[in-house]
Amino acid sequence: MKKSLVILAAMALVIAMVGGVFAADAKSGDVAVNASVSVKCNDIAGGPLDLAIDPSTTSAVASTGTAATVQCTRTTPFTVTADSLNGVGGATGTSPLTGALKDTVGSNSNIPYTLAFTTSFTGAGFGSATPTELVAATAASVTAAAAQASQAGTYQDTVTLTISY
Repeated sequence: MKKSLVILAAMALVIAMVGGVFAADAKSGDVAVNASVSVKCNDIAGGPLDLAIDPSTTSAVASTGTAATVQCTRTTPFTVTADSLNGVGGATGTSPLTGALKDTVGSNSNIPYTLAFTTSFTGAGFGSATPTELVAATAASVTAAAAQASQAGTYQDTVTLTISY
């Protein structure tokens, strides 16, 4: 037993001496970590908005579909404009856009509608994981009078939302 302890002690001494031979001076340095956040707005996503018009209705008809949304880098200033292909001018605020659904088979029939906007068309980036809604799924509407005056057919309009930042 004494012999084993002597051997273990000798081995520990040799390891300590050899370890010192291989030890080097400690060096340290700094590594810079930098980040660059781009100024951007994602593409406007959403739509289409669909209107199921029954000419026998006695109330306005609201659309169904997918809301139009946008997401911008936090505090990025932006402006959105809306233009209807068949409309009477564009919109740049929260006032509704006035558009016209045109008959797709070429007749001169059209159905007037309005498109309401959820948020102002100017602002600063939202900086959240959830995009901000510009146009709700129920935002397009046709008055009861316009629905009652409608002819059977398929109608369409295209509203272009443009974001500048």
